[in-house]
Amino acid sequence: MPRHLPKEPVYARLAAQIKQKISSGEFPPGSRIPSDTAIGQAYGVAIMTVRSAIRILSEQGLLKRVHGSGTYVLRPDWAQASFTLEGLTEKINDKNNIIIKILDANGVEASPQAAKYLDVEPGTMILTLLRLVSYQGQPLLLNRVYLIFDPRMPIVESELEASSLAGLFSDHSTTFIKKVLLKIEPCFLSPAEAAYISTTAAMPAFKIRYTFFSFDDAPMGTGWFLTSMSNLELSSKIGIWDDE
Repeated sequence: MPRHLPKEPVYARLAAQIKQKISSGEFPPGSRIPSDTAIGQAYGVAIMTVRSAIRILSEQGLLKRVHGSGTYVLRPDWAQASFTLEGLTEKINDKNNIIIKILDANGVEASPQAAKYLDVEPGTMILTLLRLVSYQGQPLLLNRVYLIFDPRMPIVESELEASSLAGLFSDHSTTFIKKVLLKIEPCFLSPAEAAYISTTAAMPAFKIRYTFFSFDDAPMGTGWFLTSMSNLELSSKIGIWDDE
């Protein structure tokens, strides 16, 4: 190991050096890296500096300490893959090319499924919206949303503004939403759904189901987005990427 590190910041530079050794295969997945003492002696740094560097790499999912055994390089964990909707998000947030049209807005009695998601009794009056999202003049998403019907709640006023849809897909979400649960599932379009997004019936598509919650963890709204498979590309990076 080299014995010299730039002075500032020492722990970050050390973490980068160890990560480079993992990336190059010198410390392969599953292997035990040298002890804190050995690393400290090799780089001429204090044990606390080594521990800070190890903590950074552990938080990044690259290392794991095993009590009484040592520190090990983690293997890529496929089960922990986190997929992004970057392509779809970019389109939704492109204000110059996106058009959101409210097709329908009504008060209805909650169906058993909607009542379950909203934690209300079936038959409770709720608000439902149907919206069509177009990008560069072409249909992109069909959106159905169900909301707790309470005019005093800001979510109702916000959802009636078509532009608020982008809040669910960006870091500029409305201030009264604490968290959102998303579930992506393949589906087939009904003839009516296919007509809205200008494709043929029975074509495979993606349905993105979502439920958003207030800061007291109560469900405020639920719904789904429908889009053709060509509009949704899921990607995830697992393991060590030198460009990060």
